[in-house]
Amino acid sequence: MSSWNINISAGEFFLDFAWMGLLLVAATALRWKVPFFQKYLIPANLIAGALGLFIGMNGLQLIDLTSERLGVYVYHLLALLFIALGLRAPKKRLGISSIKFGLIFLTIYLVQAVIGLLLAFALFYTIKPDLFIGIGFLPPLAFGMNPGIAYTIGENWQQFGFESGGIVGLTFAAIGFVVAYTAGIWLVRRGIRKGEAAYIDSEQALPDDVRSGVMRRPRPNMRERITTSSESIESLTFHIGLIGFTYILTFLIMKAMESGLIAVGAENEISTLWSFHFIFAAIFAIAVRKTTDMMRISKVIDDMTMTRCSNLFMDFMIVASVAAISFVVVVAYWIPLLVISVTVALITGVLILFLTNDAFADYRLERFASIFGNMTGTLQSALVLLRILDPKMKSPVSFNLVYGSGFALVFGFPLLILINAPVHYFDDQVQGFWMVLAALMVYLLLIGVAWQFFRRNHYSSKP
Repeated sequence: MSSWNINISAGEFFLDFAWMGLLLVAATALRWKVPFFQKYLIPANLIAGALGLFIGMNGLQLIDLTSERLGVYVYHLLALLFIALGLRAPKKRLGISSIKFGLIFLTIYLVQAVIGLLLAFALFYTIKPDLFIGIGFLPPLAFGMNPGIAYTIGENWQQFGFESGGIVGLTFAAIGFVVAYTAGIWLVRRGIRKGEAAYIDSEQALPDDVRSGVMRRPRPNMRERITTSSESIESLTFHIGLIGFTYILTFLIMKAMESGLIAVGAENEISTLWSFHFIFAAIFAIAVRKTTDMMRISKVIDDMTMTRCSNLFMDFMIVASVAAISFVVVVAYWIPLLVISVTVALITGVLILFLTNDAFADYRLERFASIFGNMTGTLQSALVLLRILDPKMKSPVSFNLVYGSGFALVFGFPLLILINAPVHYFDDQVQGFWMVLAALMVYLLLIGVAWQFFRRNHYSSKP
């Protein structure tokens, strides 16, 4: 649990977040004024991360932002993000199309892992005999999930011989963002020119506010509810406090679980336990929400406020994840990074195109764009690409995207369990990764059976 024990002073902590805040403000101004960023709809958090990378300690060393501290922030912000999402009201409807989205996500996770491992083995047996095979597992974490997960797992593997594993995970994530906002935008524009978009027939239909990233006429947020009296406590303060309470609960229960592992002689599992802290954070957040529902006091929790908190954590996490990339690490791993990233990105795009055309009769371009953005970047990338095609979010695609992601996270958990099997349960890690590769293929076969059942059984327009 090195991310809990790192020695960071209060001054360093607050200055780091102040610098990241300044970078976000500067990035917002650049998005507002620079046509290039508007053309590719590059979000301010990604621009801010790139600025931090070039002027931080890994670049020009103009500001004191180090990879070590930024990596720790990524680790903790990931858990806070999952807590904010878990404290929202549970949704009672999934829908067939959302299940199809979830199955596509699961398929892509598995294919990205299989391709990544096969390429890692190929490099290991040819030109990179010292390569840690687990590097092939990072694409589904960095591309398909988010940079926080890729960093957490990569950082945990450093004790098993994966030098700078956390930074390699963040580098894969940064490459994924580049793919989402370059190839993704190009594919969307190509679809518009071919007349495949449901709502727009020209790129010029995209609102100026979306292009610039700044509202010309700021409007009130009518969906957010103020749940506490400001005379007592600010509503936002209360929500952040509830997130903090849930994180404390997560920490205390995980410390108890750690003591249990020590008691049964399973000390080797402690690092794995803490590498999955974000999963436990999400579970305990859902439990807290369930408890408030049963006590009939959940009216004090506003879903929109929690969503905005999760967006806050996401923005800072992306800034930290990109700014933490080390050019020294990139140079050391440039061959596997290049080979695995390019191959996985190409296969991801082709496979998503095939699956969306196979499963859906309507909104195919919108569904392809959102899934491509999600499986190379993050949910934010998916919504950016979808916003180009569906500015007013009239289609059911955003609904499918959110609930499909939740479905995939639940059923994709075995993938996260398998990830650490080679380093814990095999004397020979290489043999362990071969066994895991076989297990992934079996799981992929099972997903294929489920896909055949759902692909054409219902109208795709149902949510």
